Amino acid sequence: MKITPGFRSILLAGVGLCGGITLGALIPSAGDATTKNTERSTATVGQGVEKGGQSGNPTELGAGGDAGAVKDVSGQRNLRGAIDPGAEGALGKLPPEKLIALFERISNLKSDSRKYILAYRIASQLDKDQIEGALKAALQDLSDGDYVTTRALGRRWAEIDPKSAAAKAFELKQQHLLVPVLESWSRLDPAGPLQWALEQDGSTKIDATRQLLAGRMLAPDQLQKLVVTAADSNVDAMRTQIFPFATARLAESNPQGALHAAASIDDADLRQRTIGMVLGRIAQNSPEVGKAWLAAQPDLTPQERSNYEQILANPRPQRRGGQ
Repeated sequence: MKITPGFRSILLAGVGLCGGITLGALIPSAGDATTKNTERSTATVGQGVEKGGQSGNPTELGAGGDAGAVKDVSGQRNLRGAIDPGAEGALGKLPPEKLIALFERISNLKSDSRKYILAYRIASQLDKDQIEGALKAALQDLSDGDYVTTRALGRRWAEIDPKSAAAKAFELKQQHLLVPVLESWSRLDPAGPLQWALEQDGSTKIDATRQLLAGRMLAPDQLQKLVVTAADSNVDAMRTQIFPFATARLAESNPQGALHAAASIDDADLRQRTIGMVLGRIAQNSPEVGKAWLAAQPDLTPQERSNYEQILANPRPQRRGGQ
C-alpha cells in the first residue's frame, strides 16, 4: 500500500500526542524529502496539542468535558484543523485489523485527555462502517482505556449519522456510548434527539427520554413539550416515570407551569407524587412560589397540605443526574 505524505502526517501527529506511542509500526515508511518536511511540521502541531491536553484546564474541554473542543496552543484552530487536510479519508485504506490495533494502542495510554484527543482525530478520518467496527471491538472487552476511546468514537459517529448511532447505543445499552452520542447530537441539533426519542417504541422511548432528562440535554421549551406528551401518552411508563421526572425538571425554569401541569393530572397518586417532586425542586430554587401556590389550594386534604408544607420547609440537595 502506497503511503501518502498526508497519511504519514496524521500518524506522526499521533506520535506527538501520545508521547512516544509507536504507531509507525503499523505502516511502512515512505522516506522521501517531501514527506519528511510534512512530518516535521505536523509533529510540531501534535506536540503543541499534547501540551494543551496536559494543562488540565476545563475550559479546553468544552461542554460536558468534550475533548473535541480542545484547541491547539495557538488557540486559533481546533484539533481537526491541525490535521493535514490532504490526508482526509487516508485511514480508510487501512484494513480492519490494523485499525483495531491502532485503537487498542491508544486505549493503553495513561492520559485520558490524550486518549480522547487522538481517538477522535483518528475517528474523524473514518467512515461510518469503520467506526462501528472499531466500537464493536472496543465494547467486547471494555477496559478503562476503552471507555475513553469509546466516547470519542461515539461522538464522531453521532456527527456522521446520529440516528444510527443512537439506535445502536440503545440496542447495546452501553452507558459509555449512550452519553457521548446524545450529547454530540444535542450540540449539533438541539431538537433532534428528543424528536427521535419520542418516535421510538417501547423501552427505547423510555430509556432515551430518561437519558436526555438525566443528562440535562433539554431546553425549557423541550421540557414543556415532553411534559405534555408524557401526560397524554397511552404508555404507562411515560405517564408514571417520565412525566414526574420531566415536570420536576421543568420546575427549575418554569415553577408555575410545572405546578399547574402536576396538579392537572387526574390520577390522584401520580398527582400527589408529581406535586411533591415539583415542590421539592421549587423548595431549593424558589420556595416563595411554592408557598404562594400552596396558600391558593383550598381543596387539599389536611394530610396533603401537611406533606407539602414539610417538603417546602425541608429542601433536599439535588442529586446529580436525578431527582
